[in-house]
Amino acid sequence: MNLLRLVGLAVSLSMAISTRADGDIKDWLMKMNDAAMELDYQGTFIYVQESQIEVMRVVHQSSAGVLRERIYSLNGSPREIVRDAEQVWCYLPDRNMGVHEYRQVSDNNFPHILPKRVSKLEKNYRISMGRKDRIADRTAVQIWIFPRDQYRYGHELWVDEETGLLLKASLMGIQGDAIEQYMFTDIRIGQAVSEQDLEPATRKDKLVWFGVNRAEGKGAVEDSGHWAATRVPDGFMLSRKMRRMSPMRQKMVEHLVYSDGLTAVSIFVDKMADAETEPISGPNSIGAVSAYGRVVDGHQVTVVGEVPEATAKMIAMSVKRSE
Repeated sequence: MNLLRLVGLAVSLSMAISTRADGDIKDWLMKMNDAAMELDYQGTFIYVQESQIEVMRVVHQSSAGVLRERIYSLNGSPREIVRDAEQVWCYLPDRNMGVHEYRQVSDNNFPHILPKRVSKLEKNYRISMGRKDRIADRTAVQIWIFPRDQYRYGHELWVDEETGLLLKASLMGIQGDAIEQYMFTDIRIGQAVSEQDLEPATRKDKLVWFGVNRAEGKGAVEDSGHWAATRVPDGFMLSRKMRRMSPMRQKMVEHLVYSDGLTAVSIFVDKMADAETEPISGPNSIGAVSAYGRVVDGHQVTVVGEVPEATAKMIAMSVKRSE
């Protein structure tokens, strides 16, 4: 939902010089960001993580600045995500359940993964133009984003030359391996999206729902709590701090978000009850997502983000109550 070797990337880049794309890198990144926010599109994309391959369909509408989107699986267990600017509904009909939540932080999801303020990225990333190629039968421009340290991942991006929409994204590990990839196999850009295209296949009343209701104030209280990370990689800054409702457990937790402008890391702090099950301790990872848990002063602290495992551990070990 996603980050974002160096020897391998450098070799690949040097081989592509003869077909380099033209244009200013910052202009391309801004164009890509705006395209994801302003264009209507429908398409099929594949998600590859290790031996796992998922095929997804996305319908995206932008009308008068109001965004609506539906993403649903075409293989494996049926699942759907329907979202707008404020809310997200996750449909899991095979488990007879759904999860509803108010959106607490900005998206960094494919095909919208970059912030509008790209100038700050260069302190922690080297950004280079690559070559041109064909993605989903469209001409695409390649952009490399190399991390300047070992605390974050790199990205290989392919941007539609005509519209700026991101057509392919690869998250590159420290050793130069592709940790995960997204790529459109077909896409229609600029065609009107109908209401029917945005409707979920499963009716809401057919599922048991978990989540936060509107009466709970969207589940978040801004700038609350007394926790902080005292050690983060250079460039990461606290971008959001709140108390929010955990949709599955129906209890309030502290949620802090640290970001370097491209990569975001979340810290969740949950007060443990006496009868609580065994706490989460140590590292865990799924694809590009690393997590690290520990108990601090009777609270479960969990750090989650698309960062190397060492980064998640470093941040988790520094979390403490702020004065």
